[in-house]
Amino acid sequence: MSPKISEFAQSTGGSTVVAMRRAADALEAKGMKIVDFGVGEPDFDVPPPVSEAAIQAIQQGHGKYVDPAGLPELRAAIVDYERTRHGIKVDSSAIVVTNGSYGALSTIMRAVLDPGDEVIVIEPFWGPYRQMVKLSGGVPVAAAMPTVEGRFIVEADRIAAAVTPKTRAIIVNTPWNPTGRVLYRDELVGIADVAEKHDLWIIADEVYSELVYEGSEHISISSVSPDAASRTVIATSLSKSFAMTGWRLGYCIAPEALAPVLTKINHITTRCAASIIQYAAVAAFEHGLPFVEEMRNEYMERRNAVARGLNQIEGVICPLPEGTFYALAQIPGAWGGSKAVADKLLNESGVILTPGSAYGASCDHYLRLSFATSLEIIEEGINRLRRALPLS
Repeated sequence: MSPKISEFAQSTGGSTVVAMRRAADALEAKGMKIVDFGVGEPDFDVPPPVSEAAIQAIQQGHGKYVDPAGLPELRAAIVDYERTRHGIKVDSSAIVVTNGSYGALSTIMRAVLDPGDEVIVIEPFWGPYRQMVKLSGGVPVAAAMPTVEGRFIVEADRIAAAVTPKTRAIIVNTPWNPTGRVLYRDELVGIADVAEKHDLWIIADEVYSELVYEGSEHISISSVSPDAASRTVIATSLSKSFAMTGWRLGYCIAPEALAPVLTKINHITTRCAASIIQYAAVAAFEHGLPFVEEMRNEYMERRNAVARGLNQIEGVICPLPEGTFYALAQIPGAWGGSKAVADKLLNESGVILTPGSAYGASCDHYLRLSFATSLEIIEEGINRLRRALPLS
């Protein structure tokens, strides 16, 4: 007989993306060549100035603890970056450096939620939001959004309808994983109005803010009004924008009263983000943006190839993504649920797709494709899908 494992911890779900990759690994071990449209990870190398700064930090002995809020030089660099790129005007006391956006989001949840508090999660949603809310003692409440010509939009009335006396926060993600949308100002204003009316926190996940394509503009919800700024806490990271996924470096931008609480929780849970990576992140903000522009241009070409190829498949509707590196393709209901379709395409065609059901019930007849891979692999994957689809 072994000691009991927490039922609370076991109540959280796992990752559909990871499960699909593990299933693909088993097929690959048997000799099947896999095309991976599942993982949301840049295939680019880290910008050279970032790698060089990390090596230099090691050589100069900068591997000690730093302040739990983050390296002062890094926080100053973030302040400059956010002001010039996104129009967010704060000082360094608002910045708390974390272990990736996962660390930022989980720290925020712990800071704003009491046991039993509800958090509205706009659906379709990135799956870990719900699990982070649960692990913080909260209750995630999905607010399903409608579509227009296959493209999900945000309607504030649907968020308002999900508010109860227990609601404490709304999670907003723009650019929006899995949809590829970049939210318009009027959508963000509608969300902010609901938050103001019911005195709610806005938790803004802006991790894809650099991955926005022509004709679209990233707008931080904190910028739409002074009230929105006072109740918005931003979570973001360098993982997607600077191709630093494994480096695990993110940060929060918080109102004055909340930032010290985030710092305290960060200290208790992780002490600080890795010091070497923080020195490297300074170089990312100071010297890495030209490399980000190159990556964005390449993603745009890949985006066009994916959307064009998918829309040539009978029954598939794929709006052109406005941001992120995801395409969300609608499939006919007659094909069955998205999990069954994704499993069939993996087992028979060797293509990893993420079933829309991972992002909420309203997304069941959708498949998400990551185009964070080469044009050659995209072409191979689309050709395999053309041969396999439509399903009878």
